[in-house]
Amino acid sequence: MNTIALSKINLDAPTQLRALGEDMTHVKDLAYSYADTGTFTELPWVALVQETGEYVPIDGFHRLNAIDWLTKQNEIPVEVDLENVAIRYSEFETMADAIVAAAGVNANHGLKRKSSDIHSTIRKLLEVDRMRFLKDKYTLDKKEIMSVVKCSSATYKRATEEVRGELTRSRDFRITTLSDEGLTQAEIAKRIGCGQTTVSGILKRKSSVSLSAKLVNEQQEESHEEITSSNIDTDSSIETTEEQPSVLAHVTEASVAECPWDDIEDDVEVQEEATGPSFSETSAQARIRLFIEDLSEEDKAYALKLLAV
Repeated sequence: MNTIALSKINLDAPTQLRALGEDMTHVKDLAYSYADTGTFTELPWVALVQETGEYVPIDGFHRLNAIDWLTKQNEIPVEVDLENVAIRYSEFETMADAIVAAAGVNANHGLKRKSSDIHSTIRKLLEVDRMRFLKDKYTLDKKEIMSVVKCSSATYKRATEEVRGELTRSRDFRITTLSDEGLTQAEIAKRIGCGQTTVSGILKRKSSVSLSAKLVNEQQEESHEEITSSNIDTDSSIETTEEQPSVLAHVTEASVAECPWDDIEDDVEVQEEATGPSFSETSAQARIRLFIEDLSEEDKAYALKLLAV
């Protein structure tokens, strides 16, 4: 049996593959059990990672945290030897190796994994050692990942959707770049490591997208020209309207209507009888005067009264 000081173990190591970390309810249950028996049914597994020189849990995060919790609580009296914690011990060359080992044991026993835990495991494996889980430069090794993580095909697809999308976009970009450089489809397929049919399909989609984009641009340019032409016509109409005189201008510039009496006013001077004062009167005035003189005395008085008003 190996022992190690709890303080030497990195309890925040990337070998913790559960999405939400430790479940404190489970930690306390294990702590109470340890307080009663002084041991665990199965010892926690700790490994030395040679590339970093640190000790990390491979299996047993909850058990190690249970010991740590016991030393910090005041609920139950218990003595814990933090300098000599019993463990299973092993060594790994890299952190990636340690994570792969942790992924395997995490799937086999312990607290049941949630879907988010499996997703977290796959993402972490790809972060630390993507090359190990690639079939080729642009394709994940589905079989290897499922073997290590021990998950279903459906879970694999959901957990790797984002990464697979990134790889596909990277491959498609590389194919179109090589095509622009003048390589044949056969040469591109050989260099990329995929079938010529795949290359052909990608280039056809690119051509279709480019054509669609061209048509959209042409339609936008035509619409822009129509709008510009419409604006020019509108401006011309406004200028023409401004050049034409307004109705008010017509009224202002028009000559004053002639007096209806002007056709009979010809400035003919009529002389009074020699006995009355001499004065000049127009033809109209003469006619009015003669009209009044023909009236009766009563009507004449009334007419003169109206004229005075």
